[in-house]
Amino acid sequence: MTNNYLLLVTNRDLVSKLKDESNVTFLFPIKEFSVGFSNPFSLEEISVPHAFIFVDRILDQDGIQKFREFVQGLPDSIEGIVFDDIGVLQVLREIPNHLTKILFLNHFNCNYMSVNAYLEFVDSVVLSTDITEGEVKEILDKADKPLVLYTFGHVNIMYSRRRLITNYNAHFQKDEPLDSCLTNDLGQTFQMVENEYGTVIYTGEPFNGLRYRGMNNVLYHLIHTAFLSDEEVISILHSSSNLEDRYPYAYLSKEETIVRIKERDV
Repeated sequence: MTNNYLLLVTNRDLVSKLKDESNVTFLFPIKEFSVGFSNPFSLEEISVPHAFIFVDRILDQDGIQKFREFVQGLPDSIEGIVFDDIGVLQVLREIPNHLTKILFLNHFNCNYMSVNAYLEFVDSVVLSTDITEGEVKEILDKADKPLVLYTFGHVNIMYSRRRLITNYNAHFQKDEPLDSCLTNDLGQTFQMVENEYGTVIYTGEPFNGLRYRGMNNVLYHLIHTAFLSDEEVISILHSSSNLEDRYPYAYLSKEETIVRIKERDV
């Protein structure tokens, strides 16, 4: 079975290196409409055919209006869009377009009932990384349309519309770069990226879901390339191994997580 990859790219050189790969579709974070990327793309920089665009900002009224104008000017070479704001979906429903629509709600889409509810309005959804491998298989089996699996890459664990690194630097008189590595009091590391629209904190290690390759009812395997070298990305795409020795981090997918709410006196 051929695995179709949706490659969320951050390095412009990587596009030229992989443009002849028949099973790779490029996903470009777009200037003005993406957060968590230090150097997103303009439409003029996207020259490959069948490209997808990534819109992951939560848009206010002004942003929605700009997006409405943006969509009306999309060239035919843009084939699809991945987004997480339901307001974006409303705009896409109002304006005639040919786009393949993929809803990416980060930590939602955790069961087949909600997945199928969204699939009435979009072509596919990205499954959350917060579920077990068994739950992934169950949802794929019961989904009404092929789904997108987050298969490799650092996971967005927090998005703030505040400019957190800038505020930190101003308060503590520091000069940390807007693309930084954060270490907390427990010694855990996280990747942070700030741009003018806010700040995203990612896991310190890339999530490895390569074992998902070969599953049925999958539209794309999403690879998030931020913080990965070109050589790493190419190796991941071309390897038949799951590379668990090299990338052991499986986030929550290996075992169930039980959350117990503390009892309190009424």
